[in-house]
Amino acid sequence: MDRELRRLLLVAAALVVLLFTGRAVIAALYDGEDLARQAVALRAKLRPGGEAESRPDRADLRALAELRDTLQARLDELLPAVRYEQPPEFSVAPGGSPDLQYVEILRREQQALVKGAAFVGRSVPTNLGMPDLNPTGLEDVLRTLRSLHVVHVVVTAALAAGVDSVDEIRLPAAARRAQDAPGFLRLHKVDFVLRGPPRAVRDTLAALAGGAPFLALDDLRLESADADGTRVTCRFSAAAVTVDETQPVLEAGSS
Repeated sequence: MDRELRRLLLVAAALVVLLFTGRAVIAALYDGEDLARQAVALRAKLRPGGEAESRPDRADLRALAELRDTLQARLDELLPAVRYEQPPEFSVAPGGSPDLQYVEILRREQQALVKGAAFVGRSVPTNLGMPDLNPTGLEDVLRTLRSLHVVHVVVTAALAAGVDSVDEIRLPAAARRAQDAPGFLRLHKVDFVLRGPPRAVRDTLAALAGGAPFLALDDLRLESADADGTRVTCRFSAAAVTVDETQPVLEAGSS
């Protein structure tokens, strides 16, 4: 009997020790004052931003979803209108020599634009702004032919509008090395200087901005070319726009 009583007392003591030890461990892990203070501080930080004890309002979520769908529909409508595609007549045919085809296309454009302008008493740079050294390799040739197509569109519109001259056509140095900068929108720019009556210059710019292919106009400056304002000089960049939808759209202020 004494043996059983002793055993019972030992078991009871062990349970008491285990109970108090367990409560101490639980208090240290979960009920400690330091942990409680951390939880309160975290909750206070979250509350101003609306992350704690709040959920987005369903009406707000519906409004945002509708706005997203509207913007996506508008984007789907707008992109085909502004996206540039290099036409076959300013590209390299499969199996052909890029270098030889570039020379043939450049001569064709010189015949049409330079001599065509001279025939009606106007002037266009004889090299159409193309580099002195012909491009080599398929990539460089295609890039230069893209510039030549932009030149074709601008000069054709300018002559049709009645400008006196295309005084300058220039491919920016940076654009020759890497015209397609990474990003959602990529611009292939060519710089121009036109001179003529204000109405002719205005009609040229309107044709470029509203025509097909669409060309984005940038860095536009107008200056009077004579004392009475009957002639103006117009400096601007015309850019073919390509869109890479796999690239993120940079937000304002981001770099």
